[in-house]
Amino acid sequence: MVLELLFLAGTEVLLSQQCLASDALGVRNGHAMAYDRDSEVAMLFGGADERQVLSDLQVWNGQKWRCLSDQGPPGRTFPGLAYDSARKQLLLFGGNRVLFGAGADTDTFLDDMWIWDGERWSELDGERPQARAEPAMVFDSSRKRIVLFGGYRTIDGQSLRLGDTWEWDGHRWEQRSMDGPSARNGAAMAFDSDRNRVVLFGGSGATGDTWEWDGNRWQRIATAETAGRFNSVMAYDETKGVIVRFGGWTGTSRVGGTWTYDGAQWKRVLEEGPPARNHASMVYDRNRDVIVLFGGHDGERVFGDTWELHAGSWKLKSERAAQLRTANGH
Repeated sequence: MVLELLFLAGTEVLLSQQCLASDALGVRNGHAMAYDRDSEVAMLFGGADERQVLSDLQVWNGQKWRCLSDQGPPGRTFPGLAYDSARKQLLLFGGNRVLFGAGADTDTFLDDMWIWDGERWSELDGERPQARAEPAMVFDSSRKRIVLFGGYRTIDGQSLRLGDTWEWDGHRWEQRSMDGPSARNGAAMAFDSDRNRVVLFGGSGATGDTWEWDGNRWQRIATAETAGRFNSVMAYDETKGVIVRFGGWTGTSRVGGTWTYDGAQWKRVLEEGPPARNHASMVYDRNRDVIVLFGGHDGERVFGDTWELHAGSWKLKSERAAQLRTANGH
């Protein structure tokens, strides 16, 4: 295979010629994002455009998206994705083979686990959480563990929501708790590195509760009750010391709006910004001190826009024309 070198923040990254043939990142929803603290880029995997499920790994360096690989994990929507900075690895877990539709892959929930080492994907064996989509997953840099909560799968045509908490220590998964937040999927989660807490908000049913995980137990934050959201997105702003949340689904409509959480309560800080949506993804870029948001949908249109939040305002950085989702039997 012919290879090309891409230089990202001083790091050489191999690009396959096959990947380069489809380099442009179009519209996307149901994808996952994580921030690579070593290469200093936002990384995006999978999801679906207006027509199909995808399996590419893309990076955003503040100027443009580039494809790193399309050879590895099969295409999927709503996987767990987190960057393990202690081991310099990107971990992908689970997801669903489809986003919409009634084809042969409908509700094929996955429990496979893959590691991206900066050059290639490799699949890992061993015991792991049961197959699921829409889990919440982040890296706890204090305890050097990836934390996974909840998600859902379908059994005999019925959705089963999960309320289990798991941790990956770089060698094995361990189930840590069945207590805490009610079983749910589509919750937003981020790691507060100043207070050493994993923070979880909302999820299926458009709940408005906020929980914190300290590595031993979950605690519900009574002062943080607010309007419920499903499939909103969150990231921890290390400079300001607050968690930033955007958008989601209320149960009746998609919404925009930017909120911050200081460890006690939520505060709405911006009305203007990206159009209302859910099924987007968002990360904090520590090197450039910006929040990066990409894609999602508003129920009819699938977005391909990249936004950055810096100094109190959102800026549109890159855009592909939104596409109407193709009806496919769902």
